[in-house]
Amino acid sequence: MTLRIKQNLFRIFTSVSCFFLCAYIAPNFRADNLQALLISALFVVILDYLISTITNIHDFPIGRGIIGFLSCIVIVYSTQFFIAGFYISLLSSIIVALIYSVCDYCLPNR
Repeated sequence: MTLRIKQNLFRIFTSVSCFFLCAYIAPNFRADNLQALLISALFVVILDYLISTITNIHDFPIGRGIIGFLSCIVIVYSTQFFIAGFYISLLSSIIVALIYSVCDYCLPNR
């Protein structure tokens, strides 16, 4: 149980860090304020957690790799439709998902 809490805290930190980094380097990525960036990072972590819990996608190596990366792209891109002040292009969502997925892959699963 404590490992799951540590994983989620690390995912929140990773998501916020990825969003801050990509806000400067990724094209067509914009957050109107810090609050929109933090809420969108939390939104990504919550959706990723729900998807991985329901589907057990992170229990398999292929799930943590390719499928996790593709689902992360969809989650990050769809975030702009739910969070006001957050805009991201498809290319930027791929960049964010790549960084997030690499850090997420390094987390111990069990």
